Amino acid sequence: MTATATVIRAEYPASGLSRKADGGQRRVLYAEDQVSSRVVTKAMLERMGFEVEAVDDGEVAVEKAREGLYDIILLDIEMPVMDGVTAARIIRSEILAHKDTPILALSAFLADSTEHCVWRDAFDTAVPKPANSNELQRAITRAMACHKSSDTAPEVAEIAAPVEHLWADMRKSLSRGTLLLIVSSATAEMHHLALAMAAAREAGDTEQWRKCRHALQGLARNFGLGELDLMITGTREAPGALNISAIFALVEDWRKQSTVH
Repeated sequence: MTATATVIRAEYPASGLSRKADGGQRRVLYAEDQVSSRVVTKAMLERMGFEVEAVDDGEVAVEKAREGLYDIILLDIEMPVMDGVTAARIIRSEILAHKDTPILALSAFLADSTEHCVWRDAFDTAVPKPANSNELQRAITRAMACHKSSDTAPEVAEIAAPVEHLWADMRKSLSRGTLLLIVSSATAEMHHLALAMAAAREAGDTEQWRKCRHALQGLARNFGLGELDLMITGTREAPGALNISAIFALVEDWRKQSTVH
């Protein structure tokens, strides 16, 4: 399989975005209901050097924000119980300690429109979902720039590395049960997105096609499916090149390989 490269942070977590001016570790509150996305994004943030509190819905995120102090808040837009927009507005308006905390929206559907009226009043910026670590770093930098202070983050260096490394490293630290849960969830998400791409193509819905393609490619990169990443790239200018059977076959191969001891 051809390795796909993306940008991840170098292994020096004591520097850059993850550290305050006094050297203390920055804390991130992260809410995401999808298991596979939550685990991978949490791991990315931790690799950057952040301390991460990850929860599965907006209501819990609001409770956590009331109870503790966080330097950055990252909220998925589409969540059950309480969505990210509602949670962000409550945190921003009702919790004085987080009135000026950078809050980022995480969504495949809104990330490309920084002026979108649905979330603009509550969030500083948006992150595409799924996000790679370079996108996360850029978005956090933008959000922090909206709240400039004496603790403004310094410029940080980046290095290119194979995206497979993150998932390979994560697998080693997961229990068997957690691994199976993540793989099952990611497999279902990729199947759903591939079918949604096919439906959007048939309906001539280019916007939905683009959103689903971005989300599927993000999952492929996060979980090290280099060949699938290349296949999705090939459909960017040629939607007719989409091959659902081939995608399902690649995902099935990944599922089997990921669950082998």
